[in-house]
Amino acid sequence: MNASPKTRSGGLLVLSIHVISVLGLSALACLGTPGNPGSIVSWGGGLPGAPASLTNITAVSAALDHTLALRSDGTVTAWGYNFDGQCSIPSGLSQVVAVSAGAFFSVALTADGNVVAWGDDQFNQTEVPLGATGVTAVSAGRGHVLALKADHTVAAWGSDAYGQSDVPTGLNNVVAVFANWNYSLALRGDGTVVAWGVDDAGQTDVPAGLSSVSALTGNMEYCLALKKDGTVVSWGNAPTVPANLSGVTALAAGEDHCLALKSDGTVVVWGRDDSGQLDLPANLGKVSSLGAGWNYSVALVSGSVSSPPPPFNLTNVSWSGGTFSVSVASQSSHNYVLQYKELLNDANWTSLAPVAGTGQPLRLSDSNANSGHRVYRVQEF
Repeated sequence: MNASPKTRSGGLLVLSIHVISVLGLSALACLGTPGNPGSIVSWGGGLPGAPASLTNITAVSAALDHTLALRSDGTVTAWGYNFDGQCSIPSGLSQVVAVSAGAFFSVALTADGNVVAWGDDQFNQTEVPLGATGVTAVSAGRGHVLALKADHTVAAWGSDAYGQSDVPTGLNNVVAVFANWNYSLALRGDGTVVAWGVDDAGQTDVPAGLSSVSALTGNMEYCLALKKDGTVVSWGNAPTVPANLSGVTALAAGEDHCLALKSDGTVVVWGRDDSGQLDLPANLGKVSSLGAGWNYSVALVSGSVSSPPPPFNLTNVSWSGGTFSVSVASQSSHNYVLQYKELLNDANWTSLAPVAGTGQPLRLSDSNANSGHRVYRVQEF
């Protein structure tokens, strides 16, 4: 088979008559397109782009008209409209581990579990309660904030006009929270979703039987849930999810458009494109995180040709009765093929039948391993 820019190799194994030895692991090609690791790319909406000097970004959050970026040194950068001070980072803010952009305000979580908020305070949303400590995650809506605490309970403050800050009594075992416009979502440890607040477009009508959820997002009139199997479920007035969409690892939701990050670092977009919010830039590269504002999109690009992904591990190597076998930790939507050659210096490899990844360990075998010396490797594509 011919290697493509999205092909990786893992494991080089030598089979002699009674000895199988692992010689090492190698990545022969890298995923993605050349780019600047940790840089921001944005498109659509007509908003100003990220500062040209902005690098070493670890997380991004986009809202109605501004974007927050968390840098690896724990500081925050903001850009976009600043009519309410949502881009005016508080002096001395540092040791930040998470950020969330609200409609006209901003929230940051620091390493000591405290919350800092700034910008529009029309609903007291930037007045963090004294009891909001020991926080592990934050999410900002139109005028309210949700905070996930270390004991897996939820605190809320700010606007409560639609009950969006009325955390359901007894809600516990929460592992993630999401606030948008005037509603709230909580993801529980068992993969189920709890919703409260405004329901004028079905935002809190969680589909019956929804389970195995790993992440949540949404916008003013709809919600998206990412399931553990890499598929996406929507409810409310949501843009139609593309048929057969799978292998998704992250989601972002604008007013009427959505973005999905797949396990290979590529991006799938759908919904309205009246402001170019679906027009993916050419040579976007390998994306590690996404954000969506009102009618614009943001991507955090982390891959580069000098920083290939780590090779995958090969385990449980065996040879018995003329059959060679090896296990590989597989990814869904990827394929794996066992290859061999008789001589180490031979440039050509013989490929066996490819096997589709399942997200579980795969067992790859060669039932004709009868020669005195054979070299094996596994390729992922």
